[in-house]
Amino acid sequence: MNVKLTDIAEKTYFQITNKFSDSKAKIFSDKTMSVIEMITLNNQIGSRYKKTPFRKFLISNHFYLFYKIEKGIIYIVLFWDNKRNPVDLDIILSS
Repeated sequence: MNVKLTDIAEKTYFQITNKFSDSKAKIFSDKTMSVIEMITLNNQIGSRYKKTPFRKFLISNHFYLFYKIEKGIIYIVLFWDNKRNPVDLDIILSS
């Protein structure tokens, strides 16, 4: 299954990694790649997010990866810091 990163996912990924030291950014990057690999092997592995087409997968204690599947493509939609306001998450995902 093909994987595509949305513009928002790329932006939020770099917002997160830019807050980290080089070593922590590398660890986060490695965990992210591992999660994406797991999703490609079993695309239903993430839990559904409310009643939306999105699924989420916990990368580390504070960060989720949100994705959706359309026409055989896995779209990585967003990386989310759990410390942020969840209302903002719903706004972003609905746009």
